[in-house]
Amino acid sequence: MAKKELNFELNILPILDILSVLICFLLLTAVWVQMGTLDTKQAIGDNTATASSNPPSVWVSIQENGNVQLSLRDLPHQKKSVETQILKKNSQINWDQLVAQLNQFKTQWPDLKTGIIQPSAGTSYQDVIKIMDQLKQLKFEGVGLSPLGT
Repeated sequence: MAKKELNFELNILPILDILSVLICFLLLTAVWVQMGTLDTKQAIGDNTATASSNPPSVWVSIQENGNVQLSLRDLPHQKKSVETQILKKNSQINWDQLVAQLNQFKTQWPDLKTGIIQPSAGTSYQDVIKIMDQLKQLKFEGVGLSPLGT
């Protein structure tokens, strides 16, 4: 009976080609993921602070129709919150008026460092990110998102 040859050559060149391509994709996506992040923290409501010691904050509520409601809460020496309505312009958010109002709030209350965005269910992701960018440009340290409907 003839013995079969047990030596076998495995062609690993295609496996190495695929592996090198996958490593390139891994490195490229890791770079893009790092560039696309936005550093956010929990702005209010942590367990270390009591409910009465929340920092002063501006709440940006985006309504379904495109209007924006700005509400200043927890201001020192002021019992009532300050609210401002910004009406939409050309069926979208009036960005010029929104930025001007946020600038005015920031100059009037320099200790205002917390911004909470409260989008509605139909708010576009682009609008939320643009408001976050505006708050970050105005040196708001605590920028966060509030859940829908609260």
